[in-house]
Amino acid sequence: MFELIQAIPFSYAALFPLINPLGSALIFLAFTQKLAPQSTHQLALRISINTFIMLVAVLLTGSWVLRFFGISIPIVQIGGGLVIAYLAWMMLNQKSTGDDNNTVIVQDDKQASEMAFFPLTMPITAGPGCMAVTITIGAHELGRGAEYAVLGQIGAIIGILLIALSVYFCYRYADLITQRLGASGKQVIIRISAFINFCIGLQIMWHGVQGLIG
Repeated sequence: MFELIQAIPFSYAALFPLINPLGSALIFLAFTQKLAPQSTHQLALRISINTFIMLVAVLLTGSWVLRFFGISIPIVQIGGGLVIAYLAWMMLNQKSTGDDNNTVIVQDDKQASEMAFFPLTMPITAGPGCMAVTITIGAHELGRGAEYAVLGQIGAIIGILLIALSVYFCYRYADLITQRLGASGKQVIIRISAFINFCIGLQIMWHGVQGLIG
């Protein structure tokens, strides 16, 4: 039982700084600024559910899937980091007033549904860094006796559930969090968050390169 309780804060603490729900919420706000509030709330719920399902799947099967396809974690980091950097670069160059032809901004419910998993869940919310850490958590929990492994996996799943709830809360209330900033303030925060995500993408790619060189 102690292994289960121990695994909950362990997995939550390992994933929280990588997902960074509050910082990611500002990116989410930039993507959904043209959606109605109800649609935004539904999209936030869908992304949090997608995040939970994806990370649990990676926890349970990630290392086996990568081995099956012969894909190393450094390659996942390079590919995912490239996507994050590209999306952040597009947001950095997005017009402040919005541009109907800009493919970054979600225009309607149909497009929101299409973008709920990619790129809003992966890699914006849970990117390659989260996947690599989740795979590591899964390997760590399985590297012990059968009973401890089962309890550890259950605890890790609960930790992932708490992460998903944090994502939903921050995304759901992203507009309320930033409404006092005003339009110009939001744009400044969004630009800063986009630049940080651009740097995170480059950093993830660099870790992948270091892993390949090593």
